[in-house]
Amino acid sequence: MKLNWALVRFIFGLLLIVEAVFMMVSAGVALFYHYHAGDNDWWALAVPAMLTGLSGWAFWHSGRHHNSQITTREGFFIVSCTWVLFTLFGMLPFLFSGACHHVSDAFLEAMAGFTTTGCTTINNLEEIPHGIHFWRCLTQWLGGLGIVVISLALLPMIGSGATQIFGAETNGLHVDKLRPKIQHTARRLWGIYVTLSVANAVLYWVAGMSVFDAICHTFSTMASGGFSTHQDSIGYYHSPAIEYVCIVFLFLTSVNFNLYYFLGIGHLRAFWRNEELRWFTGIVFGFTLLFMSLDGATRFFSETESEQLSALGDGTFLCSLRTALFHTLTIVSSAGFQAEYFDYVKWGAVFWMPTLLLMACGGCTSSTAGGLKVVRFVVLMKNARNEILQALHPRAYVAVRLNGHTLASETVYKVLAMFSIYVILAVVSIFFLQLLGLSFDTAIGTAVSALGNTGPALGDLGPAFTWSEVPALGKWYLSLLMLVGRLEIFTVLLIFSPMFWKK
Repeated sequence: MKLNWALVRFIFGLLLIVEAVFMMVSAGVALFYHYHAGDNDWWALAVPAMLTGLSGWAFWHSGRHHNSQITTREGFFIVSCTWVLFTLFGMLPFLFSGACHHVSDAFLEAMAGFTTTGCTTINNLEEIPHGIHFWRCLTQWLGGLGIVVISLALLPMIGSGATQIFGAETNGLHVDKLRPKIQHTARRLWGIYVTLSVANAVLYWVAGMSVFDAICHTFSTMASGGFSTHQDSIGYYHSPAIEYVCIVFLFLTSVNFNLYYFLGIGHLRAFWRNEELRWFTGIVFGFTLLFMSLDGATRFFSETESEQLSALGDGTFLCSLRTALFHTLTIVSSAGFQAEYFDYVKWGAVFWMPTLLLMACGGCTSSTAGGLKVVRFVVLMKNARNEILQALHPRAYVAVRLNGHTLASETVYKVLAMFSIYVILAVVSIFFLQLLGLSFDTAIGTAVSALGNTGPALGDLGPAFTWSEVPALGKWYLSLLMLVGRLEIFTVLLIFSPMFWKK
């Protein structure tokens, strides 16, 4: 069965029109600051907005006489290609404004935005005009909950095929429908997202940010993205209050958004008895204590003051707690923000392995966090325990249980398959990046960071550096890794499979 190309073009057209609308909003912000701050970037957003809108109209018009039935295969294709389409048009403001001078830089910047990866190729963020900053952070907010999920909330015209698209975009262990219709589910999720965004922006402003910075940082915080309006990120403000606000919302956005719906309608039991949430909370507190312990051990065994100790902070309990908690949440949420004391590369090699584990782990399913997701690690550990029990008691029947329910063996096999593919992709990527000239530790950190949509890596691409020095081929490859990680591997790899295109 062939893909319904007319329907694909129709949906692509609708989605591009949505992108054009948000790009035009950014152009309006740029025009405001043209008169109030002398910025001159409004045209670099207005022209791409018109090009995107016209292209969207052309797609829509050519596919308006379509068969409205969407298959699962078309859902996967639409979701994968939507991110690429959005990136191709979304990179134009960076090129037109001069924020990025090369296509590979602009494409990686836009892909990092829409996949909510906290890396950047821009070395002079303080010199970037307001409109470009707004668009740059807005791309993360759009990609955070999912471009397609937001579009489903706004575009009921997609109709009966929305289930296939929604299922492909939220490719977790299962899809929780909060309402009878997928559009209602998407609107409910979007409503929760917007409500938390407003609260985040207000608290950032109260803590000391300007209104503009509060809005931009809210976009990237809610998306677990990590883009900032300053080269020093959150550390620019030297404000514990701002760091604590960021900590709170990074935790909130790493939690399954479906739980907020159940919490809102009074189903407290569904919230507190969620096994993944309990594991995630334990991971956050456990790694925070681990980083604080490593901080204390490093200071105890260091005989003199050094650059390493200065990077860890002033040595007080509150500073150590804040730094460890911020580091844990900015990595496990895949945000990649930098706090006042942020350079874990300078902290020492003993901090690197736990940081890489957090990058790979990520937050909860149906959250804006990246990584493999906590629930998959829970399933892997429970399955490993069951294998040991089965070896000791061959006649015993043991099954993986989650939230009081027995998981189907097919679900467990899928988790095992996804983990295996993740490891293979990471190993191949590390080798390829080394061929491009990256050092071993840099290649490891960059591969895991890109797949987990985190941003900061290790070595020459640690949190103190941008990705501008990566070779052009490496930037294209890392952009693909970000997409694979954002759509949780299978969605993207499926369209590269020969079986996908067979009738």
